[in-house]
Amino acid sequence: MPTPTSTSPGPVVVADEAVRAEVLAVEAARRKALLEVDLETLDDLYDESLVHVHAPGLTHDKAQLMEHVATRQAYLDMTRGPLLVRLVGDVAIVTGRIVNRLSSPDGTERIVAGPAIQVLRRCEDGRWRFLSFQMTPDGEHIWPPTESELASMAAERGDEPDSTPTDSSTDTTEDAS
Repeated sequence: MPTPTSTSPGPVVVADEAVRAEVLAVEAARRKALLEVDLETLDDLYDESLVHVHAPGLTHDKAQLMEHVATRQAYLDMTRGPLLVRLVGDVAIVTGRIVNRLSSPDGTERIVAGPAIQVLRRCEDGRWRFLSFQMTPDGEHIWPPTESELASMAAERGDEPDSTPTDSSTDTTEDAS
């Protein structure tokens, strides 16, 4: 295991309210700029080393993403669920759901939703900029949720976890006959 040094960024911590507000304001500015195709704002919000992975797996650097946004103009609406903001030094890791309403090449609309992870860094000028983004679209779950997954889903909904077995393979009662 590596030994911490004086350059070690420190432990992973949940952001305090002030830093959380700063980071969420940057995310709100990103959302607004994508919807308005405000390339000047996006250019300022995205770090030069940006890696952006779209839901279908297409990966862009900053220049490619800027071209994509300008050319496609696909974002019609975007909503975020509750976001967890964690810090490692001057790096913020944001996780939570995103729902994008997008235009398609044929003129129809589609919804792409799922969890997303974003990484931002506090730059030398004190501003937060995006380093990385990846969204994983909702997909089919072939396994029933584990107990800890059920508890996590219940916490996200704000209710008590369901302790009922999700399939007959979790029933451990034995036949007495």
